[in-house]
Amino acid sequence: MSDLTFDEVREDSKRYGALAYLATVSASGTPYVSPVAVAWRGDELLAFVSTAEAKVANLRGNPKLAVHFAVSAETNFDSCILWGDARIIDTTEGRAELWGAMGYGLDAFEPGGPSADTHVFIALRPTRARVLRTYGTLGSFGWTA
Repeated sequence: MSDLTFDEVREDSKRYGALAYLATVSASGTPYVSPVAVAWRGDELLAFVSTAEAKVANLRGNPKLAVHFAVSAETNFDSCILWGDARIIDTTEGRAELWGAMGYGLDAFEPGGPSADTHVFIALRPTRARVLRTYGTLGSFGWTA
């Protein structure tokens, strides 16, 4: 049984700001963690990244993704972690649909616009989450789809 609803997890994750860390695993089993800007669009968490990045290659081979939102004194050292399967949106139509979803101008990173294939969106639909209050010392709360 879940302690939290999905809506509560999504709202809590917004407290940490737009920076999160994506964790993927390569085909050889090497773990990768990298910071990205994220934004919610409905029930999916989005990131806009370079097509050539290791995280994209890793997700093409294994769609399992974990996202950890940055911990800081401003959030009383609370944290939010999401797990699920990610999908890569790499078509012109898909990028065009999401082009305004990040909350900042993507043209600075991809002057070629949605038709350029040098960037993709990563979309995570979480299936599980854990919210830790003060590194978990004040409680650990979960959600499962």
